[in-house]
Amino acid sequence: MFANLFKPKWRHSNPEVRVSAVSKLCPDQPEQAGILCQLALSDSNRQVRLQAVRRLTDTDSLLTVLRQSDDAEIREQAGIRVSECLSGSEDSNSLCQLLELINDDSARTQIIINTNAQLETQMLNSINDESVLLQIALHARLANIRKEAAQRIEDAELLEQVQRASRGRDKAVHRISRDKLNSLREQSRLQAEASLRRQQLLTQLHQLATTEDIQFLQARAQALYQEWQQLPDISTDEQHTFDNLKQSIEQRLQQQADAEAAEEQLRQQQQAREEQAAALLTRLEAAIALPSNQIQSELSNLQAQWLPLAETLSNKWQQQWQKCLFRGEALAAAQARLEQHNDSLQTLLTQAEQPLPQRLRKVRQLLDLLDWPGKEPLPEAVQQLQALAEQLKQQQSELSQEARQQESEIHQQLDQLEQAIDSGNLSEANRLHQALGKRLDKLNAVLSDTLENRYRQLHARLAELHDWQGFAVAGKKDSLCERMEALIDAELPPQELADQVRALQQEWKQIDATDSVHSQKLWKRFQEAGEKAYAPCQTWFKAQRQQREFNLTQRQQICSQLSAYLQQMDWSQADWPAVEAVSRTAREEWRRYTPVDRAPGKPLQQEFNTLLREMDHQIKEHRQHCAEVKEQLIARAAELAEAEDIDAAADEAKQLQKQWKAAGPTFRSRERALWQAFREQCDLIFGRLKDARKAQARQERQQAAEQARQPLADNAVAALQRLALLAEQAEEELAANGSSETLSTLLTEAITGPSPGEHWRERIGQRLEAIRLISAGTRSIEQQLTLSERQARELCIRLEILLGIPSPESDEALRMEYQMERLNQALAQQDDEPTPAALQALELEWLTLPFAWQFGELHERFLSQLQEA
Repeated sequence: MFANLFKPKWRHSNPEVRVSAVSKLCPDQPEQAGILCQLALSDSNRQVRLQAVRRLTDTDSLLTVLRQSDDAEIREQAGIRVSECLSGSEDSNSLCQLLELINDDSARTQIIINTNAQLETQMLNSINDESVLLQIALHARLANIRKEAAQRIEDAELLEQVQRASRGRDKAVHRISRDKLNSLREQSRLQAEASLRRQQLLTQLHQLATTEDIQFLQARAQALYQEWQQLPDISTDEQHTFDNLKQSIEQRLQQQADAEAAEEQLRQQQQAREEQAAALLTRLEAAIALPSNQIQSELSNLQAQWLPLAETLSNKWQQQWQKCLFRGEALAAAQARLEQHNDSLQTLLTQAEQPLPQRLRKVRQLLDLLDWPGKEPLPEAVQQLQALAEQLKQQQSELSQEARQQESEIHQQLDQLEQAIDSGNLSEANRLHQALGKRLDKLNAVLSDTLENRYRQLHARLAELHDWQGFAVAGKKDSLCERMEALIDAELPPQELADQVRALQQEWKQIDATDSVHSQKLWKRFQEAGEKAYAPCQTWFKAQRQQREFNLTQRQQICSQLSAYLQQMDWSQADWPAVEAVSRTAREEWRRYTPVDRAPGKPLQQEFNTLLREMDHQIKEHRQHCAEVKEQLIARAAELAEAEDIDAAADEAKQLQKQWKAAGPTFRSRERALWQAFREQCDLIFGRLKDARKAQARQERQQAAEQARQPLADNAVAALQRLALLAEQAEEELAANGSSETLSTLLTEAITGPSPGEHWRERIGQRLEAIRLISAGTRSIEQQLTLSERQARELCIRLEILLGIPSPESDEALRMEYQMERLNQALAQQDDEPTPAALQALELEWLTLPFAWQFGELHERFLSQLQEA
């Protein structure tokens, strides 16, 4: 405790005492100036260090603090003090000289940022660190220094930071950073396009160097060479790759030229061989016309000359040679055959006494032996032989024409006989068989063996049919007896059993009609079995008759009861639901008691129908009356829908609904239409009532909204702008460092500073709460950016709706959603006129949006529309 009494106050343990002592030190004395410099650099308390810097007046000490202090605020204050110390002169030469002597960029930066003296822009040429230039561009007090610093920044990321941070603060710096950033992006885009085009050209050249398609290769390569020479910024590696590809293409072009020359030489050689082959073919065709004794030797000679050429010629030439050679050899062989059979040929031409069929057969046999080639000219003898064959063929055709007509008719009769046998029609088959027998006896000499054989086969089948006819009928009758006997005591429904018995009896009649022998024994057996099988059916049919008689009695009772009910009914006091129930019950009971005998049942049915018509007539008149009552209710509801007192009209409409319910149903075809008409009028009444209440509620909400949208005073607007600026600094610190030193200042300012009004204090409080949640780690910046982006888009949309201008196409869906939400909340009258108060409310609402500075495009869209308004 005593130690504190004797040591200097500026070394006191209490920071407040040290601050008070520092304010009393004299900076003009070198010793006390050194103490101030030492305190500014090393004191543990920030307020002490700040007070020491503010007391320093010599630039050397301040520069020492600028170079050695680790505290950004201390260095900033030192820079301000240097600027203040040197700002008293008429010009800035002393400050410029000082800046030239300072080698520390941090110190020089702080001085430049905080000076008020007019500096030459060349002072920034010595600063090469663009991050330092960023700080100068954002925080320098002089506009020309900020603009020059922004002009010297070339890094795209730093320019984006400058553009984002200067938005709404410094239009000149914002414009410079935006233009430079756009220029860099355009330059980058052009470089990327040029690089992409170079890669595309190299790829195309590589494809030309490796592709199998070499057509127009030189022309395509030259076009790519010329385009390559015009591209800028070609690297050494790219040029080396281009040269290698160009060399590969030139080698391929040379190889192509060599291959084309070799191909041309082979083509000329092949053409010479083909000309030689054509000459040999011409000689071979001429040799075919030689006499028979010279053809063979000439063919052998030409074949010997052809063989050396054959291996080098195509299949086309081979085929032509073989075809011509085969023609010559075939002609030589035909001439040899003609000389061999010449005697037989002459004999056939001169002798005409042989029978026509025998002579024609020999002529045809000789023509087959000669086998003269079809495309070669015929010798005269062969022509005469062919003419003789045609003549004999014509004669034979004329002679057999009559026989063919007879054969056609006989074929038809044989077909009819075969059909009769197949169908088992024995009488028709016998008749056709007799007629054919007589005709074949007359024509047997000129008919073919085929017809005769077929007639014999059908004759055998007819005899077999005669043998089986009697046996088959007896078997069928025996089978019918067995089937009838099987029905005795069969467990079948009576009606089905009776139907089967009748079917077997009908089948017996059909079979017996075709039987020439009627067996009484089989008939007696079949008849007895039928009587025994039908016995159970008689009992069942008797029970059915009794059931019909009972049904008839019940229907008579129904008619009697229904007639008595109608006679005692007072229709003016009728219980109409009960009447309709009686009508339905009577119909159901009537259908229940069926069947009945036709004779007594028909007049009873007519009586029942008459009673039902009388009841239906009364029901119809009642429903017509209900329809008229409901039409009157609809007319009254239509009058109420247009009444001025909507509350009274709604009350009466409720009474009309009760009357509608009590009126009862009308015809189904009209009930739905009447109900829809009545409901439409009621909906109009209650809709008007609902609209009136909504209008009243909307008016109340509009009054509250107008109060919230009253223009703020200038001091309130300034307070809100001050809080928004501090909030933006806190958000930038959170985004950069994950923590914020400005947050405490911001909260203090929000509590103790000037009030922007209760409404806007609550809105800016929401932004502060979002910053606090992010600082505490409860909410991430990404989550907040997602929320804020949607709110920023909605603010832009609200401004565009207020000004009556369209929104971008990407925000059309969000605009429609917002408008539907306003409609559902009955806020359609809000923001209908772009008043200054409404525009100011939207502008101030933007200030309460967390991280609004992050959305540059939306902010620029909002500000541009607001400025035009």
